[in-house]
Amino acid sequence: MKIALVCREYSLKKGGLEKYTVFLSRELLRAGHEVHIFANTWQPEQGIVFHHVPMFRLSSPGKNLSFAYFSNRELSKEKFSVIHSMERIFYQDIFRVSDGINPVQLLQRYPKPLVRRFKAIGPRRCVLSRLEHKIFEGKGCRFIMTNSELVKGQIIEHYNVDSERINVIYNSVDISRFNPEVKEEYRVSVRKKCGIEEDETALLFISNDFKLKGLQLILNAMTLIEKKIKLIAAGDDGKGPYMKWADRNGLGKRVLFPGHKSDIEKFYAACDIFVLPTRYDAFANVCLEAMACGVPVITTGSNGAAELIRDGENGYILKTRESGELAGMISTLESPSERDRMGRNGAVRARNFTVEKHISEVLRLYEEAVRE
Repeated sequence: MKIALVCREYSLKKGGLEKYTVFLSRELLRAGHEVHIFANTWQPEQGIVFHHVPMFRLSSPGKNLSFAYFSNRELSKEKFSVIHSMERIFYQDIFRVSDGINPVQLLQRYPKPLVRRFKAIGPRRCVLSRLEHKIFEGKGCRFIMTNSELVKGQIIEHYNVDSERINVIYNSVDISRFNPEVKEEYRVSVRKKCGIEEDETALLFISNDFKLKGLQLILNAMTLIEKKIKLIAAGDDGKGPYMKWADRNGLGKRVLFPGHKSDIEKFYAACDIFVLPTRYDAFANVCLEAMACGVPVITTGSNGAAELIRDGENGYILKTRESGELAGMISTLESPSERDRMGRNGAVRARNFTVEKHISEVLRLYEEAVRE
């Protein structure tokens, strides 16, 4: 097949959407397909054809609208078996909803109704709303692909889309990289480097949006726990306010900020519990990676990855945003035997989400699009 993938930035240094596009393009190329990337910026890849999409950079609304317009202009110059877009553009055969939808993003990011109404009428949100209405309620796409039942239900609720148009294809994990064996290889050395004693419980949090993903809630919970506990907060976001809060509340030496890590599997190996009390995530792949490494996960029901967690078997799902509830779950997992049991269960569950399975499901959707 001749496949067009659309993504504003083709890079492994960006977020999940961009990394997924790189991953998908490589796997499709490996499977023998002709892959074309339509992007504004990219890192060259051998065997892949790149097409430059112009974009106005002066404002966020300008970026979104101009990229949507110029993408479709460039795509119209050739014929493709399938146009698969990760971005909101005016037409695509398959639209992958990987970061949720605009109405839910507004609700989760701006809990206060007055603030939410103000943000909703801003230029950026108006543009996103227009594009989503075109995609979901107009003729902007034929198939919708998403990575959780959570997002599927939200699309149906807000846009009244026929459920048969929406295909849930869960994310995958590279089990050759993320597996329980990493603990044997890296645990001791990384804990020593981070100054974590063997009798201390190490929490791991990974995000590039500390506020949305709930870092403050973890810090609040830590103040309620008397036993030895440390937190590794990895990711590329402003750590200053959190460091000051930790210092003021007696957690200064117990919270580490290593920044963005390309070798993140080493930190899964070093930690005892992975915690992501996110306000919203279509599907946080870090949860699946942690499970694959044999680490129990604590997250929220507003994370699509929670669909892979069985409460009390391979992790916990927070019912509230109360620090006491989170502290109680962490305290339960201070038992090494309980952590080992849940970690083993999580690793077994994660093995069902292989790269091969994911690609086969994507290709099945492509074949259906071609048939129609």
